[in-house]
Amino acid sequence: MTAATLSHPSEARHVPNDPNRKRYVGKGRQSTLQLTSTRTEQRDARQYAEQWYSALLYWDVREVKIPYSFHYDDGTGPEMLTAGNNARTPTRYLRTPAGEFTDGEVGTMITEMTRSGTVEAKQLGKMLEKLRYERSRCMATLLREDGTWGRNREAAVRYAVAVLTLAVRLRVQEAERPLVLMRLEQSRLTTLTC
Repeated sequence: MTAATLSHPSEARHVPNDPNRKRYVGKGRQSTLQLTSTRTEQRDARQYAEQWYSALLYWDVREVKIPYSFHYDDGTGPEMLTAGNNARTPTRYLRTPAGEFTDGEVGTMITEMTRSGTVEAKQLGKMLEKLRYERSRCMATLLREDGTWGRNREAAVRYAVAVLTLAVRLRVQEAERPLVLMRLEQSRLTTLTC
């Protein structure tokens, strides 16, 4: 029975096995699930970027002091591990969402970015240097309490791209997808302002 053979148009609502109706409902539900999934993924990417931003802003380090000497063989005596002035050599580890990295490794990566041949990498490196050395001039947070971008959305997205680019350069695989999403967000903002 089709809508054309029904005696009254209101009877079409009550046809339970209409294959066209099932397809439409299925596509709508699938579309809703996909949209919800995308929003969740974007929210998670923003929060992950916020974690990296906070780690670099506060530069929370753990210092490990290497002892004066190591004994490798009783016959050779103590071996000194010094920094050239017979002082202990501390090693500092920066705490990040992906674990700890040496302070020097992260600093070197930022410096390499500022000296990079590409304009984008230089800009991102300079943003990271500002975040590390000029904390008072940086945003306290990228996100509001509800997880949306802070007051200056464009700057927040740029910082998200910067910190996630650094994470990817430090070989953090978990940062790759959030970086793709933040770059996409940045391109949308650029399109809107042009």
